[in-house]
Amino acid sequence: MQKKHFIATHTFISNETKKEFFEMAKGMSSKDFFTPSKNEHVKCVQHWMGTGDFFFCHWIAESEDAILDFLIEGGEDQFFHTMCAEMDYYITPNDGNLDIYANISYVD
Repeated sequence: MQKKHFIATHTFISNETKKEFFEMAKGMSSKDFFTPSKNEHVKCVQHWMGTGDFFFCHWIAESEDAILDFLIEGGEDQFFHTMCAEMDYYITPNDGNLDIYANISYVD
């Protein structure tokens, strides 16, 4: 199945689950974070978190449901709520794209 780009917006269920999540993540490297964040249907490729209530992840996945199923299977749904939005256009400074909105960018 063709994969697409998604931005997932997450928010912790409570202050208690937020504290528990950070306690679990102590000492975790970037490699430790991203290595288990994939399967044949989904792959998390970027993560952003500030001090606000929401944090964000860039996923390459077959569908929104594939991301949500992955989070449920891993138990992450016990820590935060997630809303996924498909991104039809994905560009980078070095992608060589000469007409950025000419075609929808899907991952092969």
